[in-house]
Amino acid sequence: MIPIDAFPSHVLEGQAINFVSKERKIPCHSIFLAAAGKVTSQKLPPDERIEILDFAKAACRTKNPDIIWQIAHVESSFKIKVILVEGKKILTGKNAEVFLKNGLPKDKNVDIGPLQINWRANGARSGFEPIEFMSGDFSVNFLSNKILKGYVKSCGNNWINCYHSYNEDRGRSYRLKIQSSGLRLRKILSEFL
Repeated sequence: MIPIDAFPSHVLEGQAINFVSKERKIPCHSIFLAAAGKVTSQKLPPDERIEILDFAKAACRTKNPDIIWQIAHVESSFKIKVILVEGKKILTGKNAEVFLKNGLPKDKNVDIGPLQINWRANGARSGFEPIEFMSGDFSVNFLSNKILKGYVKSCGNNWINCYHSYNEDRGRSYRLKIQSSGLRLRKILSEFL
């Protein structure tokens, strides 16, 4: 575990990015991106900079930008144009776009975009095109306004487990990864204070 004793303990869970933003008088999305750059060793795809900025701004419009950061860290390392096909094949950039533009059957198991939204579980019956899920802004809004409500209703406080899997062991394992990412985020943010 990463020690977080340098980060103020009174800051509520999910509010570390907002706290540092207010303390430093730096826009939330700038803090979000700076922290993302720290965990990716500044290797954020240069051709996705506008999309990454839109993603960060969308995350900062939510009540909990930290969880968006944590999910993107665990799921995609902050890549925007990325898909995982059938849990085996990763496509990025133009290859990912071409794959999605060719259309997906409703039963195809494909995770799309920075939050790796699963097409079969969440997108196929949404009325949206698969390519839309590769937009950072769209994926944050879809998670916040569509997915989250259903998972909170069915899984309560364990919604993050269900976001990954309804299988208890896999869900619990995923939660631990998200929590570890949250500790990492706070450690990074403590350097900004």
